Amino acid sequence: MADLPSPLPSVPLPQATVPLPQATVSPPPVAVPPPPAIGVAALLIEPGLPLPPNSKQTAKRISKAKEDAIAMRKHLWPAISDEHLWLLDDKRRKGFSSIPRVMPILMNMIGDASKHVSAKSVPAGRAYLVLWCRVFGEGFVEVDNEAVAASEAGYTGERSVSTWREHIRVLKELGFIDYRAGQAGPMQFILLFNPYPIAKALRNKKWVQEVQYTSLLQRAIKIGASSDINIEA
Repeated sequence: MADLPSPLPSVPLPQATVPLPQATVSPPPVAVPPPPAIGVAALLIEPGLPLPPNSKQTAKRISKAKEDAIAMRKHLWPAISDEHLWLLDDKRRKGFSSIPRVMPILMNMIGDASKHVSAKSVPAGRAYLVLWCRVFGEGFVEVDNEAVAASEAGYTGERSVSTWREHIRVLKELGFIDYRAGQAGPMQFILLFNPYPIAKALRNKKWVQEVQYTSLLQRAIKIGASSDINIEA
């Protein structure tokens, strides 16, 4: 009987390796800064008008405008010195008053709106200007001589004081001021409110022309006062 061949030695087969899934580590979340806050004044701007500058931009713009004005003044009037002028920065000068830069527009608004609280349109803005020329920055005025105040506003004659009182009443009815009685008269103590929200309230009532309010808003933006318009009257 023939010899059978010896069986082949067994060779271990390679094991198939399946890679295990690696644990995924999420990167730390990236902090996304919140969007810049939109000032309430920007929400009040009419379409087509520029956005109001912030306080730093306004200060820089005013400083630049002041430098340009001084340069042009010295060029056009080289012989004129500061002694010939009434300069706010000159501490030797006295008698300044802080008046809203939009006063001319406010005076026109008052004249237009007055017919809604009076029998006819009256120039009560003249009395309003007198009050602002008498204020010391604390929003309070004491009128201890109505005849003198009436004269400053241009009211003359026998009815000067009664005209003054009527126009002061109009200013109160429009919301620009309030008053209390004193020994010198029924309107001796007068409180001046922020005129910007008052102007906005008159516009909402449609008591002033839209073009006047737009002019007021545009001017307020340029001088950095547009945020005052959002204050509730």
